[in-house]
Amino acid sequence: MSFKTAIKTHQGKWTRASSRLHVLVALAITSLGFLITSNNDGALAEPKTATTGKSDWIDLLAGGSLEQWMSIGGEAPDSLWEVSEGELTLLQGGGGDILTRRAFQNFELHLDWRISSGGNSGVFYRVANDGQPVWTSGPEYQILDDEFFPQLAGSTELRGSAFGLYAAKGSPKKPTSAFNTALIRVRGGEVQHWLNGTLVAQFDMHSDDWQRRVAASKFAVFPSFGRLKEGHIALQDHGNQVWYRNIRIREIE
Repeated sequence: MSFKTAIKTHQGKWTRASSRLHVLVALAITSLGFLITSNNDGALAEPKTATTGKSDWIDLLAGGSLEQWMSIGGEAPDSLWEVSEGELTLLQGGGGDILTRRAFQNFELHLDWRISSGGNSGVFYRVANDGQPVWTSGPEYQILDDEFFPQLAGSTELRGSAFGLYAAKGSPKKPTSAFNTALIRVRGGEVQHWLNGTLVAQFDMHSDDWQRRVAASKFAVFPSFGRLKEGHIALQDHGNQVWYRNIRIREIE
């Protein structure tokens, strides 16, 4: 083999090896992209599961206003719901539940929440806009000061639970004074509740298990409960002060 031929041979081997390395690096980066995503400010971490996006994130407090929200009657939210410096606060009981003006079918909802001492609230999804209480149609992601209610240990009423139906498991709790991070993912009948980056509840609203639990609950008398293919997001006025921030939603396939 001549010197020139040897050089060309080694160059060809290096080019092929380099190409293979580039492909492996690209595949690694692509795989990592499915596992790790983040929002604009990093305040809310995505669960490490692949999700097919359908739309961009929607800031439900865009512009520091409640223009994307309404009362049960369709009017603007009561003034007891106040947005200031990026935080939505229910100042005290009496403001009533509020709903998004838009309805959503398959989605991921992120938000940070903080509850007052001894407080109780909730986030509802696939809620009907029919003038009825939000809990008669939409399942609830429970918000609660767990430390104030030791008698509820292990029940379906602790934070992150699907209230009255599925208890949160392995709940990574933060102090009452701290903001917790929630993620609710709904696709078809499949639902996931995440709390502070941990999957704490998972169920299928099309399953026999779901049907049995609903039939044995207070929701059994409401024919539309958990049956809507799309509906509104709702924040509950349970009579206690509660704070929300970074409320974002996106539709998924």
